[in-house]
Amino acid sequence: MMSRETAVFLIMIVCGAALSALFDLFRAARMAAKQGTVAVNVSDTVFWIVAAFALTACVWNFNGGIFRFYEVVGVILGCVFYFLLLSRWILKLFLLIIKNILKFAGLILKILLTPWRFLYKILVVPVKRAILYKIRKVRERRNE
Repeated sequence: MMSRETAVFLIMIVCGAALSALFDLFRAARMAAKQGTVAVNVSDTVFWIVAAFALTACVWNFNGGIFRFYEVVGVILGCVFYFLLLSRWILKLFLLIIKNILKFAGLILKILLTPWRFLYKILVVPVKRAILYKIRKVRERRNE
């Protein structure tokens, strides 16, 4: 039978790999959305807050809240294994999923905004043209 410390160590390896997958999810969202500096900083802050809570929850649930050095080693090994073995494919998968979600959301938004665009063209554009026409006429009279 496996000792409790060994089981916790293996769980921490899985936790480190899961956190790395979460990081890849944030990376894929950043790549798909082409975020600015502020959005990148916000998403990094959100990731680290989530990671801190997730690690604390893992330590609390699987080792009774006792934080040991081998748990840190387990998380680091999980991250290293994930980035060496899985990250390339998981990142591509996340990127594909997020891009398709964004395309679908854009399509839904286009469908929802179509009646408003139609109303804009019927109601606002003619009024705008008439106002601009009157402004041009007033300017022409001033220049004469």
